[in-house]
Amino acid sequence: MSTRTDIPTPLRDSASGSDLDVARDSDVPISTQIYWQLAFQIDTGRLLPGTRLPPVRELGAALRVNPNTIRSVYRRLAEADYVTSHHGGGTRVADRPPKRRGSEALAGIVAEMIRRAGAAGFSADEVASASFAAATERKRPMTVARVLFVECTAADASYDAERIVEAFGNAVECEWALLEDLPDRIERFHYDVVATSTFHGDEAQALVAGRVPVVAMLAAPGYLDTINEVATLPPGTCVGAICCTGSGVENLTETLRIFGATGVSIIGGTVDSDESIAQVNAESDIILISREAHVRGLEERFDRPERIRPWTYELDPSGLELLRRTIDHIASATRGERADGPD
Repeated sequence: MSTRTDIPTPLRDSASGSDLDVARDSDVPISTQIYWQLAFQIDTGRLLPGTRLPPVRELGAALRVNPNTIRSVYRRLAEADYVTSHHGGGTRVADRPPKRRGSEALAGIVAEMIRRAGAAGFSADEVASASFAAATERKRPMTVARVLFVECTAADASYDAERIVEAFGNAVECEWALLEDLPDRIERFHYDVVATSTFHGDEAQALVAGRVPVVAMLAAPGYLDTINEVATLPPGTCVGAICCTGSGVENLTETLRIFGATGVSIIGGTVDSDESIAQVNAESDIILISREAHVRGLEERFDRPERIRPWTYELDPSGLELLRRTIDHIASATRGERADGPD
């Protein structure tokens, strides 16, 4: 699935007439897709010197991506001398963009690579993914830490990845993935750290198998309010739980058991099962709604909304500090390796 946006005319003083295409099902990170396309448009003259790029929030809204992603793209373009940014003046194509050696020859090399890969059964997107992974690995040592945040639902993973970007700013590039996709992602791409919540720390460690440091981040204390409420319910109370997957229901159930919710019965439902949602609605005294269920608007499926409790968490500041220290340690070790290397 892709999102296309046309950047409106005129060519010179505002944005150009070029368009951008974001493939959301691609293995290439969205920020890299946008960067490649804008750099190509500048290299080929489709974006002229002095052209003003769209404001961060405007382009983010048009492409349906987080403004921090666009901000990261513009920063990379500036670091590569493609654009200049001035307070109040926006981001404009540089008067003298970097000259690229042998662009036509490079285009021929890429075309031949795609042709040969296609003959071997690989798609153009797979070629782009492999090229990105190889290029990323060659850019070591890191100047910006690459973090992969993993969770069992897309809603939690994307939400927490955005919180990490907000906390660390330009110091990190944070992507998200589902836990089940973790082995494939670290096989294809380079990451400095894999982060997750404490609920999935052991699982992430097992999936990573020592290839990348894993940071299990604590949930903020407010998360415990719901747990404590459920743990003190009288015996015989029926608690419904709506999660993304069956394993999510199992994890939720185990968490409640650990905190002493042994006198209640728990009915699990998943976001894609109308039957289980109806059962939870019919039989539950309290209903726990995951972030994924909230994003899908499933609260409206339940009678008596006073029964509904959020089953969500925020990352605790101590978890963010642990991630910060891990990143600092990796950066320090990388600098040491560089200093010890050959002259």
